[in-house]
Amino acid sequence: MDIFKLLRRQSNTAADLKAALAAIDLDGAEAVAEGIEAERKRILLDGTDKELAAVEERLAAAYRHIERLGAAKEELERRIEAATAAETQQERTVQYASAKAQADAAAKLLTTRYPAIARDFIGLLKTLAEAQLAVDDANQRLPDGAAPLMDPETAVRALLGQPEKTLEEVKVSVWCFANSPDIRVLPPEKQDELNTRFPNSDRGSIHSGSAVGSTEVVKRRVIRRTYVPRTNNTWPARLAAIDLPGLKVGDPYVWQASTNPDPRLVLANLARLAAMRPAPAINQADVRVEYIEPSGQGADASLETAE
Repeated sequence: MDIFKLLRRQSNTAADLKAALAAIDLDGAEAVAEGIEAERKRILLDGTDKELAAVEERLAAAYRHIERLGAAKEELERRIEAATAAETQQERTVQYASAKAQADAAAKLLTTRYPAIARDFIGLLKTLAEAQLAVDDANQRLPDGAAPLMDPETAVRALLGQPEKTLEEVKVSVWCFANSPDIRVLPPEKQDELNTRFPNSDRGSIHSGSAVGSTEVVKRRVIRRTYVPRTNNTWPARLAAIDLPGLKVGDPYVWQASTNPDPRLVLANLARLAAMRPAPAINQADVRVEYIEPSGQGADASLETAE
């Protein structure tokens, strides 16, 4: 790398400058100068004037090279600091512009979409409440043989309980504890061990881990049933339990959360919120009055003007 050619360029990246700095070998240059200095001392004793002049010229060049490398090192360090600062600032500028664009897009989406979402949500709550009222009334006057209707939100969102369901039934031979009144199957690792130890027998034993020494086991022919246990109904949190504030500070709530699922209460709250209006841009209770001097005039002039 031609370090001095790079230094003559004013526009370099911090990475280029760091690479140039890493390429500077001051220790190597000083070692070369030390070698020439040792050669000069030898020539002082047994060399000619011409040889001495030549070696001193080489030594002067070596020292100039060391001095130039030192100056280049200082300049590179200065430029690296400046380039790093400039690149960091550029990165921050790009990041800032990107974040601003993203924030502006999100703010625009919030401004345009939230009111529409709020209207849809209010319409949904109203529809659900009215349908639930109709279901409640119909269930009180069911036609003969008709099953009661289900609340629409529950019908869609609840996880209704299921009876126990058998997935598979297979006849298998497994090792069990011999003296147990019910079927107590040994774990899989013991099954493999007993099948290896007693390949042609339906009876065996395992170490009990106590002073007794062993426990009797038998191989039994049983049905292995794989099943899903019975589940109970799981009810969801009602949509009316969601809190929806107005878009801006001072705007009335779109919907205030309620844990009471009574559809009459839901409809009453919807009507109450619909009648509310946003707070005025200027609250009269916040208005203050003060008296100040007109610019460029004294107190007497303002009093005369007032009179």
